[in-house]
Amino acid sequence: MNQTAYSYINLQSLKEETFGDKEILNTILELFVEGIDEYLATIEKELPTKNWQPLFQETHKIKPNIAMFGIASLVDPILELETCFRKEMHLEKIDDLVELVVQNLIHVKKEIQFELNVMSHG
Repeated sequence: MNQTAYSYINLQSLKEETFGDKEILNTILELFVEGIDEYLATIEKELPTKNWQPLFQETHKIKPNIAMFGIASLVDPILELETCFRKEMHLEKIDDLVELVVQNLIHVKKEIQFELNVMSHG
């Protein structure tokens, strides 16, 4: 199975947990790409109106995927963002955290799409 080194994701654990089953891995990768799209859409829609509850819910929903996909750069920022949204506190940090998370997720999505492409041709 492909052992491409990525800058944002680490799929080693996920590949081990799926026992190298490309079909299962492919499904999980595709679902996470959809999850990223949903998250980014929620940020775009709800952040300007400071609608904290849906922002908290989407951040909470994407959080387990951050660890599953080995996205070390987002572990702390996503936890902090989730807390800010949930408690509606430290709101002055939100713009910088959102920018960091969004930019990282855009790169994560590109790497996952690359992996999906490699898998489909491998």
